[in-house]
Amino acid sequence: MKIKTLSVFTALLLLFSVKSSAQMTAMDFTITDCNGSGPHHLYSDLNSGKVVIIEYFMTSCSPCIVAGNALESMKTKLLQQYPGKIKAYAFGFNNSYSCGTVNNWVTTNSITSIPSDSGATQVAYYGGMGMPTIIIAGGINHQLLGAPYVGFTVSDTTQMAANIRSFLSQPQNVSEHQLSLSGLSIYPNPTEDQVHISFVAKTIIPIQISIYDITGRIVREQNHITIPGSNTINLHELDLANGNYTIRFKTDSEVLYRRLSVIQ
Repeated sequence: MKIKTLSVFTALLLLFSVKSSAQMTAMDFTITDCNGSGPHHLYSDLNSGKVVIIEYFMTSCSPCIVAGNALESMKTKLLQQYPGKIKAYAFGFNNSYSCGTVNNWVTTNSITSIPSDSGATQVAYYGGMGMPTIIIAGGINHQLLGAPYVGFTVSDTTQMAANIRSFLSQPQNVSEHQLSLSGLSIYPNPTEDQVHISFVAKTIIPIQISIYDITGRIVREQNHITIPGSNTINLHELDLANGNYTIRFKTDSEVLYRRLSVIQ
């Protein structure tokens, strides 16, 4: 079922306009899939505690098939550890694929993800130009677990699985006032070479701050001990290339993510 029909020209404009500003919050959708099942509501899936994996594919893209098969293997292993906690979709990357085309692709390549057409608006939102584009989302804040993966190498699934396990191993479905950290913000953002992190902590707790590049590689990591109340952490001399990064904040009870853009 079509979510929204865009011309190819409009879709390309969207793709180019947001390529440099990939999001770190999932874009909501409500769809009936290409098998006629549904409705599927992304935020309801996330609010229920599921992790959602979405691959946006192009039928002529061989890395999309490699990615789809690697995600199948990863998903199978994760479901053994976390039954019922993983849901996966395969969206045609543009709005010109029919459901017949989408279903043929998933069937031919033994993909079990829920098939759907009309992915152009979402691909544009996540900044994808290379295919496949893959996002993984979880939590009542609907955050992405790592930056969007634009293009694919098999080693990416190692980082994806680590992010998913880290997320699912923490208590879920708590509102922000119940978190040990609240009011988390980073500034300036975009930045050139430094960033200030502010938040409120309930108690004295250790926190690990990790910065990931778009490939999932850790480019900076440090530990910090909070004080009760307002906290500010200053990260100087980041020495990062232009692009989008993910900052992960990990305590003993939760993991939070924020997006950071570096523009020199």
